Amino acid sequence: MTMLREDEFNEFKKTTGELNEAMISVSAMLNKHKHGKIFFGLKNNGEPFPFTINDSTLRDVSRKVFEAIRPQLIPVIRVETVTGTEVIVMEFSGEDVPYSAFGRYYVRTADEDRELTPSELRKIMIFREYTDNWENKSTVQTTDDADDKTVRTFFEMAVSCGRIPKMDYDKQAVLNQIGVLNGKNLTNAGVMLFSDKKPLILKSGVFATEHKETLLDIAENAGNIFQLITAASSYIIRNIRWRAELSTDGIHRKEIPEVPIDALREAIINSFAHARYDIPVQHEIDIFSNRISICNPGNFASEHEPIDFANRDLRSYLRNEVIARVLYLCKEVETFGTGLKKIYSLCAAAGISVSYMNEENSFTIEFSRNDRNKDPSAPNKNDIADKNIINSGEFKLTNLLKDNPRLTNQELAASSGLSERTVSRILANLKRKGLIKREGSNRTGYWKVL
Repeated sequence: MTMLREDEFNEFKKTTGELNEAMISVSAMLNKHKHGKIFFGLKNNGEPFPFTINDSTLRDVSRKVFEAIRPQLIPVIRVETVTGTEVIVMEFSGEDVPYSAFGRYYVRTADEDRELTPSELRKIMIFREYTDNWENKSTVQTTDDADDKTVRTFFEMAVSCGRIPKMDYDKQAVLNQIGVLNGKNLTNAGVMLFSDKKPLILKSGVFATEHKETLLDIAENAGNIFQLITAASSYIIRNIRWRAELSTDGIHRKEIPEVPIDALREAIINSFAHARYDIPVQHEIDIFSNRISICNPGNFASEHEPIDFANRDLRSYLRNEVIARVLYLCKEVETFGTGLKKIYSLCAAAGISVSYMNEENSFTIEFSRNDRNKDPSAPNKNDIADKNIINSGEFKLTNLLKDNPRLTNQELAASSGLSERTVSRILANLKRKGLIKREGSNRTGYWKVL
């Protein structure tokens, strides 16, 4: 066996004379990682420390675990040889977090154990109650209440990416296979993912400033998780700024968003995957003049900070294991625990700053934008020139007017799917930017795209 080191998963004790301290480490490792090992017969630096080991020594270890650890734990205790010296290895695992040692609760940090604060313990207890009682609990909704289009789309995506074997589509069989049915009844997770009863609310808004004051646009969507992921992504894409660049052939234009779409979508999916669904708070998208804000109910489900997941390879902590697994199966989630790393990496490459607010009942992630209100004449730090900065609505109307310059506001609204009020606002913005010009009268004239 190579030289071992103490870390978050391994603790060394010279002899069983340190059993009480070892029990504290057991509690700390279980509460942090749900598994770990204690070695009796090793110094802190990993060197062997020979001591007498017999059957009664092993029984002493087992008895101490029984007396000290709650909930009750059954470890595996064995004798191994390390560099020619026998040591006792106690390996343990358990899912019934939080675990106490002598009535106190601990958590592992690097190779040290510290007592949990009351607020930390409270969060663990709330999370335990949530996982025990929520995701897999049956509801009154049945297979018939699952939206067939949502289930079918999920199934086709999961099959196409190879995460579900190819077979004939059967709604009940699919739902049963992914673990969101108890008999014929949808679980809470199944309702949030697939129900046609619109179980969740998404509120979205565009604000004129960096504060929630003047609303430029507002929308409210009701639906299941899959439907609202699509609604949230579409709303942001419609309302952020884009710049248009000519390709090398000088003919085709490429649209580039002010914030990477993949980063925004990753944040949206994380928002729905890790939210708490037992508290009456809706998901929210707010587009301010200086930032894009994505908020979900429930605080950040980890003792680490979000930035830690970007800088280190940390184990993902899943609040909703079933929901996260279903999103993984259809490749909405690529790999557990990599979402924040992807967000920070994409935004760093694009020169976008990412921030977050972790509150008791909500978690918000925000992406910076150039605030035109502060200095409208200044060039956008994310864009090339102001006249090339257009959002998707402006791009859509510009293309419609290229095809038919005489379209009226009513006809533009019908063709674009926007309201007449929104069309009027977008046309005014395009005129201000010098991208279109009105030729002739309002009644008989036409729009000239510049």
